[in-house]
Amino acid sequence: MVVEIYLFLFGLIIGSFFNVCILRLPKNQDIFLKQSACPNCNNKLKWFHNIPLISFIFLIGKCNFCKKRISFQYPVVEILTAIIFVFSYLKFDLTLNALFFSIFVSSLLIIFFTDLNEYLILDIFTLPLSLIGFILSATNLNPFNVLIADSFAGLIIGFSVFYLIRWFFFKYKKIEGMGLGDAKLMMMIGAWLGLKSILFVMFFSSVVALIIAIPLTIIKKDKRYPIPYGCFITLAAFLYILVGDTFYKFLL
Repeated sequence: MVVEIYLFLFGLIIGSFFNVCILRLPKNQDIFLKQSACPNCNNKLKWFHNIPLISFIFLIGKCNFCKKRISFQYPVVEILTAIIFVFSYLKFDLTLNALFFSIFVSSLLIIFFTDLNEYLILDIFTLPLSLIGFILSATNLNPFNVLIADSFAGLIIGFSVFYLIRWFFFKYKKIEGMGLGDAKLMMMIGAWLGLKSILFVMFFSSVVALIIAIPLTIIKKDKRYPIPYGCFITLAAFLYILVGDTFYKFLL
């Protein structure tokens, strides 16, 4: 139990850094040296304003200077990161598999929020992680037990299917129906989770997107209201990690 507590606290700290990445990387801002400031009033935050989770609770979710509400994204990302770290330990113990699992799932978490906030899926995550996932599969270090052929197939098919969907919309509908970042995200997921994950992620991301998109277009009265589809892809990837094998066994 002691290890889990330490990992949870460490996860909160790393989650705080992930919030910095989510906020600054889409704006090409420094994530290491720049002092944290309130996004509303731009006042520099003191060290005790930046204690993961605790500061949010003691400040009652409001900036100490301007009293504007602090986004719930901050504690949510911190808590989810802590849960990822503890879950990795419970699943893999203190091994390389736990480390690689945490890296991949944490990257999905960051991608979810950057796409939600800025409609951006950054190459700085998808491209290196696609390569890392493939290398891990080639060296039998993939935490999801995906081998090199499966990883390569997932990587190629994941990117190609979404790229072709994007190309079709642009060619025949004269609109960008899907961003290239979504295709790169699918490439990354395929490299780590293998070919079987692609169909699962495509199906469930589409279902959830439709459930949310239809009411949104009605409320906004805009048929072309932008939907951060990368969010649904990451949610479907999380779901595949949790129940993917069970789902396919049920189908068979």
